[in-house]
Parts: sequence; structure tokens; C-alpha cells
Amino acid sequence: MRVLPGALLRRALKKQKAAAAGTILFSLIVCVCEIAAPYLIGRATDRMIGPGQVDFPGVLIIIGLLAGMFLLDGLLLYLLNLISTAASNHIVAQIRREAYAVLNRLPLRYYDSQPHGDIISRFVNDADTVADGLLQGAVLLVRGIITIVGTAVIMVLLSPVVTLAVVGATSLVFLVAYLVTRFSHQSFRAQQSILGELNGCAEEYIGQIKTVQAMSMENTAQKRFDGINKRLYFAGQRAQFASSLTNPTTRFVNNIAYILVGLVGGLAGGLSAGGVSSFIFYANQFAKPFNEITAVTTQVMAAWAALRRMTEVMNEEPEPDDGNLPPLGSVRGEVVFEHISFSYWSDRPLIRDFSLQVAPGSTVAIVGPTGAGKTTLINLLLRFYEPQSGRIMVDGKDISAVQRDSLRQAFGMVLQDTWLFTGTVADNIAYACPKASREEVIAAAKAARAHGFIKRLPKGYDTVLTEQGADLSAGQRQLLTIARAMLAQPSILILDEATSSVDTLTEQRIQEGFLKMMENRTSFVIAHRLSTIRNASLILVLQNGQVVEQGTHNELLERKGAYYTLYNSQFEPEEKA
Repeated sequence: MRVLPGALLRRALKKQKAAAAGTILFSLIVCVCEIAAPYLIGRATDRMIGPGQVDFPGVLIIIGLLAGMFLLDGLLLYLLNLISTAASNHIVAQIRREAYAVLNRLPLRYYDSQPHGDIISRFVNDADTVADGLLQGAVLLVRGIITIVGTAVIMVLLSPVVTLAVVGATSLVFLVAYLVTRFSHQSFRAQQSILGELNGCAEEYIGQIKTVQAMSMENTAQKRFDGINKRLYFAGQRAQFASSLTNPTTRFVNNIAYILVGLVGGLAGGLSAGGVSSFIFYANQFAKPFNEITAVTTQVMAAWAALRRMTEVMNEEPEPDDGNLPPLGSVRGEVVFEHISFSYWSDRPLIRDFSLQVAPGSTVAIVGPTGAGKTTLINLLLRFYEPQSGRIMVDGKDISAVQRDSLRQAFGMVLQDTWLFTGTVADNIAYACPKASREEVIAAAKAARAHGFIKRLPKGYDTVLTEQGADLSAGQRQLLTIARAMLAQPSILILDEATSSVDTLTEQRIQEGFLKMMENRTSFVIAHRLSTIRNASLILVLQNGQVVEQGTHNELLERKGAYYTLYNSQFEPEEKA
């Protein structure tokens, strides 16, 4: 079901009923104090008109009442701001939780097609913008409604004629606000969208700053950033200009209302001097909510645009719920591809009618040029993508008929792109096995040949790594991810260029650990270094999504086909030397 911004907001508000009730109650008391104050000031004014006619006792009583009301008003305003701020933060936290829960269920194709910086911006900048808009807009709206209704009732009681004049003049505020809102809404949406684009650009360049500097592309990066920043500036300028028109326009209308109070109240309304002064206060109070709300139009419109951007993520189609499907269960390791066809784009087919049968405990190596479809096969096997036709079987079970979590838990992956999080070395190794003992973590690190460099770290296994393990070399980061896979002891192993960032000597040592881990375990190995797959049970050579050759290392060399060409392109220079 599609999530609408208003529905999302209402759902979050339901969990803040106590805060909402407190906001309404305190707002009501504050508004009663503010509405009663002009009436008392008018009565005090009438008690001080005429020589020798000042009613000092009566005036002092009114002053005392006003002082008490203003003190109560100040205290309640403080409590009101406290409650509304807490409620606003809780509401935004709830929206963030719901949106992030959706992110966890989105398929890989969403992340492959969206700038990561823009996704992050929706949960950081946009959520903060929603909080600001809620805090200012919601409280002002509640107080504004109470003030408008209460003030209108008092004005009608004092003078219906003057009230009509004030309401007639003030109604122009609605027209002004409507026109400005229509004009500025698109500008605020564009502003939030460009802000996400700017975050994506910054995240991209900061994350790869070493590459940018190594290729002397700082100026190019700066020009691209400046271009997006300039567009953001003009979008923000248009939005701010539109919203800034409201406040001075409404204040001009208010001034007209004051003039009407004096003219109509004095000439036709039959008001006393105190009554006119009270009416001027009430005219100001009646228009004040409109002024305040229009003054925060910028924040409210930006908040609504930000909320729409967050709901756009929540309306993305998630992976279908498979809780009613049975788990995969224990895995022997038989994998069968039956007539698989797949393409990322409908007009560019990649894999066509691919079939393969892998016996339990086999090692299947997948080689081929970049873009041949090697990683795509793994994505299909893990159900990150679904094939357009055909099916994949694990131990005779169609993987589309079992729970994804149970399927993915049967696999262990070591990727070319390493991922580490802020935490200790031990925590990073035990990421998939949080209950593993320290002895098991150390054993996995030793098997991955990572124990040596870990012991040289300041606190060994308790050393806290920074984000993405930036304080380690690329090879050291990869050794930790290899240790992580070795600790998990999966039923089926996937190695995607797992040793691409380590030196040749370390690679040879790691291969010993891999060979031990791969014993009696089905393994899929994607490799460019063909020396690492000589002992594979089966080698698949892919080109344009098709298997052009398959066999063992020696069989493929004897055929002198595509594999023979790939192999000699790596080793012929060495042999000639």
C-alpha cells in the first residue's frame, strides 16, 4: 500500500498522544491568558480617563491579574516548547525507523540505481528538516486555531460591526498565503532534491579522495561540486524569495485592519477609548497567528517536501514477504541452474538459457572479461536479483520457494570490495557470528594469515577501527573479511576476487587456508588471477553472459580456446622471461 506523507505523519503522531494532549492543554491556557489580557488592559484604560477620575485600586487589581497571567503564560510557554521539542524528535525518530526498515527490505537493484549520498541525505538532512518544520509549524498551528477562535468570539461580543471590518481585511491574508504557497512549493521540492544530489557528490569524492588526488582531478571535482552547489543556491533563493513575500504583505494588511478599528470602532461601533484599545490588541492577536504561520512557511514547506522525499523511499517496492515459505534447512551443496535468462535492461539481454549442475563439494571457478556476467550469476544465486525465466535449485529445492534469509545464511562471501565498520577488530571478524568465542576468532584470523598484523596493532584484537577500516591497508582489510568468512563456516562459499588486494606471498598462504575451508564444501570462485583456480573442479569461461567453455584447467588448456588465450595473456610473458 502506498505511503502518503500525511498518513505517515498521522501514524507517528498516534504514539505521541500524551504530548499532543499536553500541547493542546498548555496552548489553550496560554491563549486564554493572551486573550484575556487585552480585555483587562481596556478596562484599566477606561478607569484612567478624565481628570481626577483614576480608579487606582481597580487599576492595581488589574495590574496584579495581568502580572500573574504573564508569569503563568511564560511558564507554560517554556513547558510547551519542551514538550513539543521532545514530541517532534520522537516523531522524526519513528519516521526514520519506519523508513530504514523499508531500506532493509529493498532489493539490491534499488541501491544499484540510486546515488548512495542521496539515500543518506533523505535520512539525515530531510529528517532534520521535518523535525524543524514540525516543531515550528505544529505548535503555531494549534495555538493559532485557539487564538483565532477565541479572539473572534471576544471581538463579536465587543462589537460585531468592527469584527466584520477586521475579518474582512484579515481574510486577504488567506489569499496571499495561498498564492505564495503554490508558487514556492515546487521550489522547496527542487531545493531538497538538489541537496540530496550535493550530498551524493560530496560522499562520492570524499570516499574516493585518494583516487581523485592521484589523478589530479581536484579541479574537475571542484567544478562539479560548484555546479551542483550553484543550482542549490538558486533553488534556495527562489524558495526563500517566495516565502519572504508573505510576512510583509500580511503585516500591510494588519495595518489596514488597525486603521479600520479606529475608524469603524470610533464612528460606527460606539466603542469607548478602552474598547478601541482592546480591539486594536484583538485585531493584532487575530492576525498574529497568520503572520507567525506565514513567517515559518519556509520551514513548513521545506519540511513537507522533505517528508515527501522520505515517503518516496518507503513507496519503493520491497522484496516480497516470504515468511510463509519454509526455510532452506541443512545444505549439502548441490546447486543447479536450469535454463536461466536474465537482463538488467529489457533491450540488452545478458544471460540467455544458462544451465549448470554443481555437485556437492565441488569448486566452480568463473572467469571471463569484465561485464561477462560473472558477478550476476552470484547475485542470482543469492536472490539479489530474480531471473526472467528458469530456476535455481539448491539441494533440489527451488530457491524462490524458500525464505531468503535461510538461503543467504547458507552462503559465505568474500568480496573484492571490503566492508568494515567502526568497532574492534574482534567484532569485525565475528560480525556474522556474534556469539563466537575469542579463541574461535583468533583461530579464524590465523587461518586467514591475519593474526600477525593484528597482534602488532595498538590493542591487538581490541583495537577499534575507524569507519571502513581507513587506518588499515587494503590488504589488511581484505584479510579481516577473509577471517570473517572462515569463522562463519558456511555451507557454500563464494569468493569474488577475494585475494585481489594482497601480495603474491600472502595470497599463497591464504590459498592454503581457503583450500582447507573449501574441503567438502561447494565453492564458487570468481577470479582474474587464473593461477588461483588451477585445482578447481570445473572452470566456466563466460563471454557476454554465455558459457563459451567449461572444463578443468588442463582440459581447457588443451582445447586452446578462450581460456587458453586468457591464461597465456597472464603467464606467457613470465614463461618467455
